[in-house]
Amino acid sequence: MIPHHYSGDIEIHGEFPYTLKIHHLTGNVPSHVHYFLEYTYVFQGEAIEIINGIERRIAPGAFTLLFPHQVHELRIAPGQELFMYNGAIGLQAFFNRSHPLMSLQGLLKEAESDWHTSYALDEPYADSVYRLLVQMHEEIRSDRTWREAMFVSKLFELFILVDRFRRRLGGSAGAGGRNDARGGMWTVIRHVYQNFRDPISLSSLAATYGYTEAHISAEFKKLTGGNYSRFLERIRLAHACSLLIGTGMKVTDVCYEAGFSSYPTFARVFSERMGKSPMAYRKDGK
Repeated sequence: MIPHHYSGDIEIHGEFPYTLKIHHLTGNVPSHVHYFLEYTYVFQGEAIEIINGIERRIAPGAFTLLFPHQVHELRIAPGQELFMYNGAIGLQAFFNRSHPLMSLQGLLKEAESDWHTSYALDEPYADSVYRLLVQMHEEIRSDRTWREAMFVSKLFELFILVDRFRRRLGGSAGAGGRNDARGGMWTVIRHVYQNFRDPISLSSLAATYGYTEAHISAEFKKLTGGNYSRFLERIRLAHACSLLIGTGMKVTDVCYEAGFSSYPTFARVFSERMGKSPMAYRKDGK
């Protein structure tokens, strides 16, 4: 099945690229990928969560990180309900390189290597995470002074707690272990996602990971719903959208910061995929 592509709320492409909402689900969520980083916390109900084809039961205390390279699905039994906090972070914030201590990518980089990024928190950690999410939800919906700074500080505290929990379990092994037979191509996909700004080609991936170009191309389509070029393009465009709305960077600078090698190519691809020019997108999003 080809996964759906979710671009997320307009807020995550703006100056404050964070959202946090409470979702009440009564039916399945089909296979999909995101243009953003997502995190969820279940506080009532249960479901089967599938990340990159690996199933896991989630129940109260389950915290999940979802990166743009991951294919995600939820299955909820008939008559059942699922209540969860659902947060989203725009790629502009996730890939912020302005300060190493405020780098979400740096904080969560090791978690990206976990085979299944859903964690069944034990009671002390679950209580602390839930308390933080309640406070964050109050902050983001309020008009208090410093609400954005308070929200982000609590977000980092939240991710630090989750990172400490996964490290206590032994990182990747604690998250369900690695399956080398299935993990090979996801390693390639994760590499492209983490290095989308760099000039990456099928031939360089084939040389690095020992696959043929044809195999990589076919697996990208099977696993992500699009070919290699479309996957790389999707990540670059998502980052460009965040930069156009959330910063005052020149459009030409956005082009190169997002990983495109030439402005004419960027402008053409952006207009084809987004239905408007980069400048029009910026104007409409302000």
